[in-house]
Amino acid sequence: MKRWVLPLVLAIAVCTAPAAEGVIGSADPVPAATLLYPYFEVDLANPTGMTTLLGLQNASATAALAHFVVWSDLGVPVLNFNVYLTGYDVQTINLRDILVNGTLPQTASAGQDPNDTISNKGIFSQDINFASCAGQLPQPPLPGSTVASLQAALTGQAAAGLGGLCAGTNRGDGIARGYITVDTVNNCTLSYPGDPGYFVSGGGGDATIQNILLGDFFLVDQAQNFAQGDGAVSIEASATDPKTSTPGNYTFYGRYIAWTAADNREPLRDSGVRPIPTPRHS
Repeated sequence: MKRWVLPLVLAIAVCTAPAAEGVIGSADPVPAATLLYPYFEVDLANPTGMTTLLGLQNASATAALAHFVVWSDLGVPVLNFNVYLTGYDVQTINLRDILVNGTLPQTASAGQDPNDTISNKGIFSQDINFASCAGQLPQPPLPGSTVASLQAALTGQAAAGLGGLCAGTNRGDGIARGYITVDTVNNCTLSYPGDPGYFVSGGGGDATIQNILLGDFFLVDQAQNFAQGDGAVSIEASATDPKTSTPGNYTFYGRYIAWTAADNREPLRDSGVRPIPTPRHS
């Protein structure tokens, strides 16, 4: 399988995803304020072994910021970073680049990319400056110590970045596992969803309530000539729907914000998708 085929298929799959009107509380593949990539695998030792490709699309003409959080398979957040999207932009990410090579996605808003050489825009796309991203975008490579800690955390080993604690299950196969969430945000941030100020009802914190993101993911094992994919889970936001704005209601990030509904995200209760577990260290 040629190296360019799967990224191309991934980009096409994202670009052609439906943009129907969603219903809060139902499992519908529509533009959302949060995406859940429910599972990933990366074989850390074999460069042609299993990896996971992520596709992300901005379904709006408005430029936006997307905040990625990488979680272990036990629900511990171990990495976060930002991706800038021009209007209708599409980004594809190979998790091997991050977890093995320490290379984060290279994007930049107009203020960090005045010549439009990093994040290009089309004739119908907005490209604006997010001043908060100065010094953060484009993102430098992760230090080797950070990569080593990530690998340990996602394979159930003692991780230096977590004070020598474990964050995931140890299956003894050297494969990093977990899941990923992506939120629309107002500014470049290095906060996690449970941190103070990340969620303020109505999108007034770091996170917004812009329902504009679509995504896909593929598990790819070149050594076995194998690939399978699916759409990311769309988590819509609303500051006015009682399901997502009433304190005490079950919302997607509810357990991280004391069930205040400040995230304004719809729950997974009706979708059949297992909710994000409470973070814990083992």
